[in-house]
Amino acid sequence: MKLELKSIKYSHFASHETYCFEGVIYLDGKPFAHVFNEGQGGSDSVHNHEKFKGDWFKKYKEVESYFASLPKTDVGLYDWAIDGFDQTLESWCHNQVTEYLTKKDLKRLLKRCIVAQVQEDNESRVVQWNKPKNKPDWLLKEHVKNKYPSATILNDISEPQALEIYRSI
Repeated sequence: MKLELKSIKYSHFASHETYCFEGVIYLDGKPFAHVFNEGQGGSDSVHNHEKFKGDWFKKYKEVESYFASLPKTDVGLYDWAIDGFDQTLESWCHNQVTEYLTKKDLKRLLKRCIVAQVQEDNESRVVQWNKPKNKPDWLLKEHVKNKYPSATILNDISEPQALEIYRSI
C-alpha cells in the first residue's frame, strides 16, 4: 500500500491548535481522498475523491486497518504515554504536512543563505549566513570552510542529506 499526500495547501495564520491544511491522498498512485483540517484543534476530515473508482468506504477501512497493524510510535518516550501512540491515517497526514513544511522552509533558507552544520565546543549545530548581494556564493562558502574546516555546507549536498541534517536542529 503506497500512500502519498499531494496538492498540499497550508495556512499559517489559520493554524491554531492543529495545522490548517488541505490535500489529496493518493493510494497506489491514484487519487483516493480529499483531506483537510481547519486548524482549530479538531480531527482531520477525509472524504472520497471524485476520481476514485470502487468501494471507497471499504478501501478506507483497509487503510485504517493497515495503520492499526503498524507498531506504536514513541514507545517509552513520554512518561505520560509509556505505551506510545497508535499510528493512524490522521497522524500520517500530520507527518506529511510537517515534512512538506520542513522541505519548504529549507528550500527558502538555502536560496537566501549559506547553511552549514558546524562543530563547536564538541557540539554539532546548524548555522546560517545571509548571502551577500552582488557577490558570488563561493566567497562566503570559502569563509565558512576556513573558519569551520569540518563544516558540512547544506547548499552543496543532496536534498535528502540536507533535510536529515536540517531536521536535527
